[in-house]
Amino acid sequence: MKKKFITMLCMKEIAAYSRSFQAHSMKRLQFTRTTKCFSHLDNCSEQSPYSNEESILLQTKGGEPLQTSVLWLAHNRLRINDNVALQKAAELGPDGLAICLVWPYSNEWKGYSKSIEVTPAEAFGYGAVRALNDALGKFGQKLFVISTHPSSEAKGHDKWDEILAVKELIEKLKPQNVVVDISSLNLHHNYASKLRNILNNTNINVVDVLDDGMLFPFEKLSNALGRSRQGGRSLRWSTFLTNAMITLDNEGTDKPIFEMQSLPPLLSKSDEVLHSYDLPPHPEDLPRWTRILLSQWGDISEEEAVSRAKSARRSENIASSSQLTEKGSNDTLISPYLRWGLISPQRAARCGIRRRDILWRDWSYICYRLLGPIRRKEAVLKFIDDSMGSADLVGEQKEKFLSWCAGNTGSDLIDAGMRQLWYEGWMPRRIRLLAAGCLVEGLGINFRHGRDWFEYTLIDHDPAINELMWQNAGLCGVDPFYRGIKWEAPLPKGAEDDEYVQYWLNKELVWPTSLRPYAESEKSYKWVVEAKLQRDLLAQKGIYKAAKAVSNSGVRVAWPGLVSPVEEGEVMGVGLTPLEKLNT
Repeated sequence: MKKKFITMLCMKEIAAYSRSFQAHSMKRLQFTRTTKCFSHLDNCSEQSPYSNEESILLQTKGGEPLQTSVLWLAHNRLRINDNVALQKAAELGPDGLAICLVWPYSNEWKGYSKSIEVTPAEAFGYGAVRALNDALGKFGQKLFVISTHPSSEAKGHDKWDEILAVKELIEKLKPQNVVVDISSLNLHHNYASKLRNILNNTNINVVDVLDDGMLFPFEKLSNALGRSRQGGRSLRWSTFLTNAMITLDNEGTDKPIFEMQSLPPLLSKSDEVLHSYDLPPHPEDLPRWTRILLSQWGDISEEEAVSRAKSARRSENIASSSQLTEKGSNDTLISPYLRWGLISPQRAARCGIRRRDILWRDWSYICYRLLGPIRRKEAVLKFIDDSMGSADLVGEQKEKFLSWCAGNTGSDLIDAGMRQLWYEGWMPRRIRLLAAGCLVEGLGINFRHGRDWFEYTLIDHDPAINELMWQNAGLCGVDPFYRGIKWEAPLPKGAEDDEYVQYWLNKELVWPTSLRPYAESEKSYKWVVEAKLQRDLLAQKGIYKAAKAVSNSGVRVAWPGLVSPVEEGEVMGVGLTPLEKLNT
């Protein structure tokens, strides 16, 4: 499906957001009753709630209409500082501002255990939402949290349940302006244009503000990606990293940071409406497992995020013998704060987080934004995915998978990491890669099961990063660089590594009923012994060879504006080889 990327006025707004915005002069807004329209929503022609039938003159100040706005905040931008959309909404609504957030509650799990009613990532998000509301209170503001459940009428329409919920709030508050916060994770939903469509008979000014949420400016992306003589653009991590670092160093393209000094007052009628919009549960009210896990992370706030980022600078010169942390990086445990946007990537970089680490996050967002298969949770390279075997969990496959989840594979390092994941909702990046290699290449389990387990258990789960990592682990993604990883090999002797493994292997954990038999069964080294055999089988099938070609040449994707039978955002081939000629 073709998606038009936003290249409108909002791009200029990002570059010039520090300049003052002249408020619109509007004499009158008119209001009317409306009937809900759920069918054919893309061409909705329902009667406007602002018709001539029932008009109400707005409150005025000095004879001029009050300038008011509603901000629809992106759910991964839960901060006040470095918030471009919030700044724009404040400029458009100096006489009254309301800030809303749509939170699609999903307290159900598809798969393997019913013991967790709220995932760690969602629980952290709850804490971030409440922290933002507390911070806004210091500015005399509050947060409208709209919980949505797709209605039967809206079913099948992309995110229309959220759009209709925001429309309902707009009808209650009657602002002059609506600012829609657009990020790389929600850009493809076209929230702003759809909202304009159902408000098209009104005088409401709908403004979309695009902040890609990355350190590297998306508008500079064409300079950082490889070109292809066959058309399109080649997505290759090493090429992007090299060019992005050069661009950031030479062109001074770092995004500015700023702090909000004040906010407009709460929009009139907000207090009357707020009682019907509840904040998400307090962490103390969550189920026991999630509550205990979340309590170990300490404070959830913008201030804590900045403090953790600065800790990277304080420890950057401390040598570490651990092989679990990538050389030059530091485990600041800032990832969930970045995931929910409690700190901007540019502020994190200036505080001391290594730019290369943030650029990996950027790379995941770029692939998510450009590639339709990533957003749809479909394999980027289906021809490799089809060769990796069935996605069904039956017989021994189920036993292998649940043993992996419970940290009982026979590899001490993998098992320590999986036990840490269950207890803390986190593990070092190096162990994530090894654990993924163990599941896919060692145990022969389809990558989708690992992806879903990480989504279920990670406190820093990010849909873009998780999908990209697991597709690469499944050897069918954009860059399967770590193909053939020797997950079973013991690490070089080191005091820190040994201490890590012993701590987690010996720690008492409480497992759900579904995993307890696998966690408590006698450890077997069968799968470790067979690890090389499994890699040999993959090599014989030609899968490693195909994956190496992908990593070396990059995936070619149809670029916006390219004249091609391949739809924008879809895969055209690998390197110079068109997709139809690829095989293993």
